[in-house]
Amino acid sequence: MTRVFVICVPEDHRFFERLAEQARTAKLQVEFDRMQTKEQWVPAWKAQARTRIFRCGGAIVLLSKNTNKGGLAWEVECATSVDMPVLGVQTDKVEKGSVPPELLDRSVIEWNWPDIQRFIQGLGKAARA
Repeated sequence: MTRVFVICVPEDHRFFERLAEQARTAKLQVEFDRMQTKEQWVPAWKAQARTRIFRCGGAIVLLSKNTNKGGLAWEVECATSVDMPVLGVQTDKVEKGSVPPELLDRSVIEWNWPDIQRFIQGLGKAARA
């Protein structure tokens, strides 16, 4: 089963739920993980987040108007530091979130399930290769 770490601000939990629901509907063999509480200043939190991120085959970063509220940079940096495949997803076509500098050299798309599904399925293929 493919594991994907989802990075988003706590205010965007509904987009995480939407992502999980679309994956269930599509019957994808994927398990999503995320850190709901953002406490980057706590060393134990960082250690737990790092462990959970490194267990995953890729990461999806949900970007919204709430993204500027912070708390994403460290997790994105952690995922990109090991060349993990990372996909940025704008959750709203009208009110786009700012793209963190850590994602500037990564793919950022508007929310559309076929592209998200293709990204997830590609992670599964890479793990089997």
